[in-house]
Amino acid sequence: MTAPQGSAHAPRKPTSKEMVLRLVSHHGSVTRAQLMDLSGLPRTTVYDAVAALVDSGAITTAQAAGDGRGRGRPVERLSLNPGRAQFLGIEFTRRATRVALANDACQLMGVRGAEEPSTAGWQDRVRTAHRLARTLAGGSLGPGSVKGVGVGIGGPGAVRGVGVGGTGAARPGPEVEVAHLVRERFAAPVRVERGYRLAALGEATWGAAAGEPDLLSVSLSREVGGGLIQAGTLHRGPYATAGELGHVNVERENGRPCHCGGRGCLETVASSQAVLDRYHACGGLASDIADLAVAARNAEEAACRVLAETGRAVGGVLAALANTFAPAVIVIGGALTRTGTALMDPLKRELHELVVPTVRPHLSLRAATLGTTATACGAVALVAGAGVANPA
Repeated sequence: MTAPQGSAHAPRKPTSKEMVLRLVSHHGSVTRAQLMDLSGLPRTTVYDAVAALVDSGAITTAQAAGDGRGRGRPVERLSLNPGRAQFLGIEFTRRATRVALANDACQLMGVRGAEEPSTAGWQDRVRTAHRLARTLAGGSLGPGSVKGVGVGIGGPGAVRGVGVGGTGAARPGPEVEVAHLVRERFAAPVRVERGYRLAALGEATWGAAAGEPDLLSVSLSREVGGGLIQAGTLHRGPYATAGELGHVNVERENGRPCHCGGRGCLETVASSQAVLDRYHACGGLASDIADLAVAARNAEEAACRVLAETGRAVGGVLAALANTFAPAVIVIGGALTRTGTALMDPLKRELHELVVPTVRPHLSLRAATLGTTATACGAVALVAGAGVANPA
């Protein structure tokens, strides 16, 4: 297994054009001189990137009002082209809405998010998404400017068969209402998908596994979820349940009940709350994952024991999946990974020991790099066709 101790994979650095696009998107209207200050890039690099983006139609130029210098070349301000077709990715979580924007050249232009009360309804959340999208697009989303919207929502089995423009055999559920509201608000085709699968696509497109056609992604947070990409294709399976790593059984005897209806699922062992519950049962006092990480760094016995058990359970599941699907990369992220080596070292050892020798040399374990933006980025990649071949 490449880097058997699992050192973090350095994130792909954005190109100069990507940096310029994101800065123009974030600031709305800037000059070339401001771009040089904001990016730290050399003058020639900024001017070349701007020229390429203007030629492609991604950004437009206009003489600054009230320039008044009276001589020399007029100062130009750069803005996103509001008439250029764009792709949106939206993530709805219990307490936040996030939106990612890419242009029609599949260049990521920015991500924005806003906190939401857990009681907010879908209409309010979609309005928030529209507001964030307008901000990313420089204040305007003209008619026909959005070519497609990808949406990620959570909950095991929550997304079933909603295709582009609502095609596919949709069953009753929140995804149907969400797709309808988003389509109505943005006047564009919509695809709704499980959030953790989209996070895998985000990491494969702009994150830790950028450009990798075969990868397995796992997130250890409030829930345990994942996604599988093979030959550039995001797998969802005939029942839209592919990638539900949290519901692989790891405790057949005396397993804890899981909200999916089963017992002994990985989520009952490796979700953040499950880990804290076991830790508290051992007499630990840390109140959250951040405090648990501190306890582990201080070599507290209960923290280290519980995290080691968790790491071995996750490593065993990942090894079984690696032996089955032979991904080139496993990307691991989520809040629980903040506990560091107390979790990751046992996980890596278990993975290394259980992966078959023919797979081991080709497997790379990498830390996720997109954080909370992964699902929104994956949602935009889903409809923009960015990064990996045939992401749909």
